[in-house]
Amino acid sequence: MRNGFDSFQLDATAYPGNSGSPVFELGSGRVIGVINSVLIKETREATLAQPTGITYAIPAKYIKPLLDGVVAARH
Repeated sequence: MRNGFDSFQLDATAYPGNSGSPVFELGSGRVIGVINSVLIKETREATLAQPTGITYAIPAKYIKPLLDGVVAARH
């Protein structure tokens, strides 16, 4: 969040292993983002029992450029 790019802050709980999951727009079913991280107040182990309910997602408009950069770096 320190780098100043757009992101979604979701009022939903995502658990370890949910990173990379799509975020859908309910009305259209369109993918509008990808879950990136979850706010953790305590230890990772405590997250399952006491989740914060705050999740961050990368907007879909950034996903293709990110993937293109990964592909280009491999070649």
